[in-house]
Amino acid sequence: MSRRMKLILALGIGLAAVTGGAAYAFVQGGDEASQLRATGQVGEQWDGYLGIVGSASAELRARVDAINIRRRAVYTERAAARQATIEAMAVSAGCELLSSRVGPGQYYRLPDGSWHQRQGNGPVQLPSNCPS
Repeated sequence: MSRRMKLILALGIGLAAVTGGAAYAFVQGGDEASQLRATGQVGEQWDGYLGIVGSASAELRARVDAINIRRRAVYTERAAARQATIEAMAVSAGCELLSSRVGPGQYYRLPDGSWHQRQGNGPVQLPSNCPS
């Protein structure tokens, strides 16, 4: 990751911390994302978007795509307001999502592409670019 990207990411994370994380409450996709995560077919990804774990029906893919489109729209809006990149805002939100939205038994994906299942109430393994 370039120095510039790290700086932008730190800015986004700092802004999220200042607002108490409320700025990213939108990204959960409401109850729908929570319900999809609970099925085990969908998980949060480090990049701020939902991902499909394994194969999926066309209907499930459409639901995940709809949530991700809404997330990208919010990331775009927030990036413009903060003079940051959409990707930096998405990754910053991804850190927040991984630490706060992945419940026990649910899946999450790290930058290396590997899916992990959260074990009990143990912590989610966060990517190195997330604040600890």
